[in-house]
Formats: sequence, C-alpha cells, structure tokens
Amino acid sequence: MFDLSSEVTLSRHRLRRGLALAAVLGLCVGAGCSSRRPTAEWVYFPPAPAQPRVVHLASFNALYELVSPPSTWRTAFRGRGVSPYVARPACVAYHRGHLYIGDAGLGVVHDWDLASGRARRIGQRGEVRLSKPVGVAVGDDYTVYVADTGRGEVVAFDVTSGRPRRMRPAGADSYRPVAAAVAGARLYVACADEHRVDVFSLPSGEHLSHFGESGRSPGQFSYPMGITADAKKNLLVADMMNGRVQVFTDRFVMQRTIGQAGNRYGSFGKPRGVAVGPDGVLFVADAEFAHVHLFDESGRLLMLFGGAVDGPGGTPLPVGVAIAESLPDTLASRVPEGFRAAYFLFVVNSVGAKRISLFAIGAGAS
Repeated sequence: MFDLSSEVTLSRHRLRRGLALAAVLGLCVGAGCSSRRPTAEWVYFPPAPAQPRVVHLASFNALYELVSPPSTWRTAFRGRGVSPYVARPACVAYHRGHLYIGDAGLGVVHDWDLASGRARRIGQRGEVRLSKPVGVAVGDDYTVYVADTGRGEVVAFDVTSGRPRRMRPAGADSYRPVAAAVAGARLYVACADEHRVDVFSLPSGEHLSHFGESGRSPGQFSYPMGITADAKKNLLVADMMNGRVQVFTDRFVMQRTIGQAGNRYGSFGKPRGVAVGPDGVLFVADAEFAHVHLFDESGRLLMLFGGAVDGPGGTPLPVGVAIAESLPDTLASRVPEGFRAAYFLFVVNSVGAKRISLFAIGAGAS
C-alpha cells in the first residue's frame, strides 16, 4: 500500500518549490533581468580623437536580448525558451515602433514590437506560407510586402483583412524578387534574374510596368539587390554586380550613379541593402567589404563604419539596413551621454554571433 501521508507531504514540497520558482521568475520578468539585456558596448565611428558620428548600441539575435518580455504566466514558467529569435536574417524594415525581419532560415517574417516586447511570425501558417523571404517593405496601412525568392512572388499580408495577396508579373515563368520598397501608391520590386525593377499599384497589386535591363550602361542593371525611396520619391537601386547605386526619378529617369566597383575609398564590392535617412544621407550595406557606406544627397562619400570583426560595432556580412527616425524610450535610453542621436539604423548581417545590430546616427563631443 502507498503511504498517502508521505505523498501529500512530497506534493506540498513540490508546490512550495514551484511557487518559489514562479515568484523568482516573475520578479525577473517584471524587472527585466540583466541576463536578458545585452551590456551596452559602445563603439564609435570615427574613433577618437575625431568627432563621432555613429555609435554602436547593441547587437542581438532575439527580441528579449533587446526588450524585456511582457510579464505573463507563460514567460514566467517557460522563460527564455519563448524568446522570439532569428535563425538567418536576410532583410529588415522598421515602421512605427515595429521591427520586421525576413528570416530565410525559418521561412517567416518576424514582427517585433519594440515598445511592448510582443512578437508574431508572419507567413508561418495559413493559406500562404513563406519559403525564403529576402526582402520586406511595410506600407502606411501596416501591410507587409514580402519578396520571397523561394515562392517566386511577392506576398502582401494585409493586417485589416488578414488575407494574403500574391503578386507577380503576368506571364513570368520564373520570378526572383529580392527587395521591395513602398513609395506612395506604388510598390517597387527588384528582380535579380531579370535585372530590372517591377512596379505594382497599391492596394490592388496590379503590375503596372518595369524598368531596367541587363547591362553596364546607365539605367541598366546587373543583379539589383536592394531598393529604397527617399523623401522626394526618387528610387535608389543597389546595382550589385556593377558595384554602384543608381538614382531614378519616380518616372524612372536615371539621374546619377553613386559609387563604382573597386577597392578604393568610396568604391563598392557588392552593395546590397540601401536606406535613406531623414537628412537625406544614403546608407549602403556592402557585403563584400563588410562596411556600411554613407553618402550625401549629391553622392559624395561622407564616411563608412562597421568592419569584418564579429563583435560590437562589426558588420561581418551586411545585407540589409533600415532607418528608424525614433525608437521607444527603453531603446533610445541606450544612447551614451554626450552623443546626440538624430535617428537610428538597424543593420542585418548574414553571418556572425549576433546577426542584427543597432546604431545611433548623430554627433558626439569631439
């Protein structure tokens, strides 16, 4: 026969231990345990004694390395096991406090709310599942547009209807979209294999036209891999194998080129992701030279930062960049005293221990 009294005593001990553990975890979650927050490792560019213009704030793979998770019973008992993480980031976008990361390893787009610490995965379930998301853009209505090379199409996830829409040019037997940008009522998609940029109408998703073709002359492309639009609705395309960025008007007239292929200061190896700051500064992620280049609106090189080092401040293989004009206070407070941050930049690396990095752009004391 079982000794029921001993079983009851043992159950009480287990209950007390469980409640004690829950209390400890609850305190950690509520206070934001230091083990879940990366230590601020500030790296300045350019280094002293020059006046710094860029400072590295954090590098991370998981949301809760950057933001404390919401305090719930599930996070209390399961802890870091529920932390949203990125396996193989391929692209990044930022929109109104949300960070969107295309994960080619997991086949999803992560939507991370940097204010609340909540997260969701887009394209993991439902009638359209993502395969290899390598480009992401977000509209003003929070519709997420994903360039998926595995599916061979662009998928639009509408948060209002909850139903995805599939977009590709009619009659395209094979299609390899690699980057996307929203500008007004249009979606621009860089297609690597066709060496062109496709234009879609929003919100209908109708394919309107395209521009560009294979070649090295102005207006031609050799594997365009990144695209963005500035405040004037100009389009900037990272023309990877031609080692340049081309600037077009919203009527697709080529204005100028920025940079050139080469290994000198101001030249590119393999330009990939592009983004434009609110001050007009162009940021170009160079996957071959492992740096981010900064150019002014006229195309003059301002500086570069990063490097092949796999550590704070490094950009070992940058493939995507995204501008955040402002951040939630918990992240903005990471800026070191004496540095005036004008805005922020997220950089995605396809290699390294910590794949996503956050930088502040501005000025510090010289």
